[in-house]
Amino acid sequence: MQDLTFEFVSSLTFREKAYFKRFSQTYSNKENKNYLKIYSFLEKQKKYDEKALKEFFADEKFIKYLSSEKHYLLEQLLNSLINFHFGTSTHRKLIKWILYINILSEKGFRKKAMKVLKQAKKLAYHNEEFTIILQLIQMEEEILFSHGILNFTAQLEKLKKEREEITQKIQNLNELRLLKVQTRELQFEEMPHVSRPKKYPHIFASKFLEDKKNINSLKAHDLWLYIKSTRHYLVREFKQSQQCNREHLRFFEKHEYLFSHNHKLPILSNYLYLSAKVKDEKSFYEVLEKLTDLEGKKGIDSDYLGYIKYARIFELFYKTDNVKETKELIPEVEAYLNKSNEQLGSTEIDYILILLIRACIETHQFTKAQKWLNLWYKTETIEVSLNIIKLFTMITYYELGYLPLLQYEINSTYKTLKKRKKLNKLERLFIRFFKKFIKDPGLKKNQKSLLALKESLTELKKDPHENILFEQFDFLKWCDQKLSEFPPLS
Repeated sequence: MQDLTFEFVSSLTFREKAYFKRFSQTYSNKENKNYLKIYSFLEKQKKYDEKALKEFFADEKFIKYLSSEKHYLLEQLLNSLINFHFGTSTHRKLIKWILYINILSEKGFRKKAMKVLKQAKKLAYHNEEFTIILQLIQMEEEILFSHGILNFTAQLEKLKKEREEITQKIQNLNELRLLKVQTRELQFEEMPHVSRPKKYPHIFASKFLEDKKNINSLKAHDLWLYIKSTRHYLVREFKQSQQCNREHLRFFEKHEYLFSHNHKLPILSNYLYLSAKVKDEKSFYEVLEKLTDLEGKKGIDSDYLGYIKYARIFELFYKTDNVKETKELIPEVEAYLNKSNEQLGSTEIDYILILLIRACIETHQFTKAQKWLNLWYKTETIEVSLNIIKLFTMITYYELGYLPLLQYEINSTYKTLKKRKKLNKLERLFIRFFKKFIKDPGLKKNQKSLLALKESLTELKKDPHENILFEQFDFLKWCDQKLSEFPPLS
């Protein structure tokens, strides 16, 4: 059973809990301490159990009003966290200054109010807090109106122009935010790459994105660089994408004060991935050092950071044929996945499992590959990964010699992918090969079938509309490895 108040209590850090206890001693009235009793009970629980809660407080009068008491507890928790976090970000600091300005103005201290307002506006401009600037403009106008000082008409005209400029910046920022979301959606819709970019002119033929003059704030520039890098990636221009990403990282480091540490993680992640794709080991390890420097930093999601590190190292090792270090990395990633599985999102679990399965196949640990394949099927599956997973499953059963399971998987792959209109030439080639193998698993026939498969795969790899999955797994390399196990044909 889920409960918002319990989940909120469970989310508190050690410092937040300590502050709440001090806050409640200072601000709560002596007559109403029931919420603290409920808090003490919930804090000790690992799972919400309302029955146990009611039994524990059965003799208390407030138990009849448990819902309202929990609501009051949540309200007090929020009040304490507002106080605790007021100075932890520029945005919150500015909100506090807005309250100061409001009180000073109401009390008639116009000069002091205006002095604080000017300070707040300077900080807001520096950090591009545009919505806060709009609030400050409105407050400045209200002070001018209420006190009717000399020459205030000219000042109001100036503020009107300032509001128009800030509104335009907000619109510009929102337009780029929308384009970023559309680009990300396209990435998942057409994963891994877009084969026909002309279908999406709003992204690939946008005049707005071609001219830097259209970008009128630093935060907009951040979005623009992300979109530019992603556009190159989506059409498989990996070197150009890496160059854009390098520019993005340099931009971020120059203007780091504008963003949180967590904003840096996806930039580093993309740079690592693209460096692995183009086998740029020097850049990869330079950026990996920047990533590891963030470990333990306040506000950093350690599980997500671990996901980035392991996923990108796996990619680099695969692209550089580093089988030895791949084998050594597998147990470390397995331990990480067992520990962090519940903290990761479905997309992260899907991706790390695919990399782990691929690593197990590459290092000939097929029983392990089967274990992680079974976990993939049990978790929330990602539709775009279905094709590669089905191919990995057939390859694993083939390698293990599990013919009944291979036969079942051949049928399942054909029906599942055909139903979803995802049965492509690559999948058809492997289905045909495995069918022949089941009919006659003899060495000579298998060798001839592998040679025929290799010839077909060689042609298929040249087709940009059919070779997408070759970027996730080198099927030709796998064929060569299998053929090396046979004696030369006489």
